[in-house]
Amino acid sequence: MFGYIVYESGERRGRLEQRNLLGVRVLEAAVPGRRQVYGALAARRLAAALARRGVKQAVFPQDFPFAQAFWRRGVLPVNTLELYRALAGRAVKEGMAGLGLAPAETTAAVTAERITGGVEELVTELCMTVRYVLLQVPRGGEDLCRRLKGEYGVSVQLRPGRRQLEEADVLVELAPPPEMTFRGALVLPLYDGERVVRRSGIRLSLPPQAAAAAPGCEEDQLLAVLYRCGVLQKYQIPLKMVDIPGKTHYNASIVEQYALR
Repeated sequence: MFGYIVYESGERRGRLEQRNLLGVRVLEAAVPGRRQVYGALAARRLAAALARRGVKQAVFPQDFPFAQAFWRRGVLPVNTLELYRALAGRAVKEGMAGLGLAPAETTAAVTAERITGGVEELVTELCMTVRYVLLQVPRGGEDLCRRLKGEYGVSVQLRPGRRQLEEADVLVELAPPPEMTFRGALVLPLYDGERVVRRSGIRLSLPPQAAAAAPGCEEDQLLAVLYRCGVLQKYQIPLKMVDIPGKTHYNASIVEQYALR
């Protein structure tokens, strides 16, 4: 079960109770946030209570001042990396549109530690988006390349050379890439946990219905919960590509498909 941390304007000791949040059962911990002394004490009590209930990940409020009390008890922010990886194919399409990259002339590369379902899904999406795809993975991938060649007519180049990776137009890093100087237009570093939020150039927001039901939370954390629990599909999540560090010519664009069904 996930935790869900909110502010409470009532009792000093805080409150802990189960609730249904947008179709997901969560254990809500309400902290009296407007009273700093009471808030700090209540946060420590609630963090201990969540830990006793086996909660290891929680959705936190934005700019939450008592977060360390929960971290010390092993209650950490919901990991958003899986969600960002799932949206990588859409992010590439948006990025290419913003940069004016023609699909028929674009080379996209993926670095990964091993072949997984997520890697196969991403490479398949790229094969439907661009003409040339490179896949850097230590081992495996031959069956995937053969299948994609048969289904989409795209020849995925397996384990390309460093120079080919450097000269790709788009690089999606699901694992640290080989040491190189990337010369392309768009890079999505999706392998280093929470730092992805700052470095990938992808920004997410809650659909309106969810935003109304969970005001003030860290939106990407709640989105990760809704996606993991099957409440939202990836095409329903609003995605915005913003300026990539070092790529000041990048144009922002927004995906409008955000109906919560």
